[in-house]
Amino acid sequence: MSKVLLLFANAFPFGTWEPFLERETEFYGEFDEIYLFSLSVRPEQATVRRHIDKRITVVQVPFRPKLFYAIRSALLIANREFLEELRFLASKKRLSPSRLVQAAVFFSRADHEASLARRFIRDNVSVRSGDEVVLYAYRFLYQPYLMSRVAPLFERTLLVARAHGTDLYEDQTPTGYLPFRRGSMRVLDTLSLISRHGHEYVKRTIPGFSEKMRLDYMGTEDRGIAAIPPDRVPLRIVTCSNVVPVKRLDLLIDALTKLASDIEVQWTHYGDGPMLPQLRQRAEFLGPAVSVIFKGSVPNAQVLDDYSTGRYHVLVNVSSSEGLPVSIMEACSFGIPVIATDVGGTSEIVRDGVNGILLSADPTTDELAHAITRLSLTSHDSYESLRLSARSIWEDEFNSEANYRKFVTEVLLGAGPR
Repeated sequence: MSKVLLLFANAFPFGTWEPFLERETEFYGEFDEIYLFSLSVRPEQATVRRHIDKRITVVQVPFRPKLFYAIRSALLIANREFLEELRFLASKKRLSPSRLVQAAVFFSRADHEASLARRFIRDNVSVRSGDEVVLYAYRFLYQPYLMSRVAPLFERTLLVARAHGTDLYEDQTPTGYLPFRRGSMRVLDTLSLISRHGHEYVKRTIPGFSEKMRLDYMGTEDRGIAAIPPDRVPLRIVTCSNVVPVKRLDLLIDALTKLASDIEVQWTHYGDGPMLPQLRQRAEFLGPAVSVIFKGSVPNAQVLDDYSTGRYHVLVNVSSSEGLPVSIMEACSFGIPVIATDVGGTSEIVRDGVNGILLSADPTTDELAHAITRLSLTSHDSYESLRLSARSIWEDEFNSEANYRKFVTEVLLGAGPR
């Protein structure tokens, strides 16, 4: 009996999307055959291909614009699930023109890409009676429905999906809507959530499927704990994010203006974005005790190398919305304490007074300034405790090797077929 994995992921391994998946594929060795359906690959993405195990057969599914799927939506008149979704929206008084278009694109894209996948499978995949076929969607959007259209080709199947952030929280989407939520849960055997916050969100918003859900943290690679940083004069703050409104880096600048004149700070930011010119301009008016270094867009490997030197005392993340931040996982892996807002799953990795300071979800500049001051003035022993606890929390819960091995063993290989 063979085990076959059919993985459905957006563009991966082309382009730069899904960086975590590259690491996860290293743990697929127990599958006899692996087929990766790279969905909606744009022309510019196709020019860049990341290295993955040569045992993985990559099936490239080209991107089609929304207009293509809008034209194809006439075919949905016979699609039972699409009509069911419209009735559901109407019954909840949530049907609108934008959501109608969104649902039509959802089902049209899934039907089209499922037909391409089925064609490839019929021509290239030989599965014997008794073989176990795992269909795994790396995102909780249209991919579970797509898999349900492919699964009937096989006798024994297991349907699994991961849910992250943008594919999970309806209230964070422009239309306040993600199609076919209950339908997706019905077709899946297992939905893996990457944060406890996400797990609770699904239990609350899509009730009745708790038995199909589990928590599986992702993680980052072990590069060792950083060297012991120098004395906190100046306090070396690091931030790492796109410079966009949701990251609220302007709040950090406002807080730095409120520090006492004897608190010296050096702030380094990694990342680029549309608000960077404005941020640079505002930083010019900070007092003489505060210096700022804008690194711009830097390869992640370089950021991690810098972390390893022990040059930074604290990572600050004041986002208004998060899933479970990779930047915080990376900092904790090096033993860098964290000051962060209590949004999304952040409290699952930042524990107030243990490995950093957990702010309120919408902190004032005074609250943030006070947290920075506390960290600057804390004793050497207290700071060292924060540092070691950051590393310990990462080791226990966010080590990618342990987490991916457990996920593959327990979810993709361990569960029985439908």
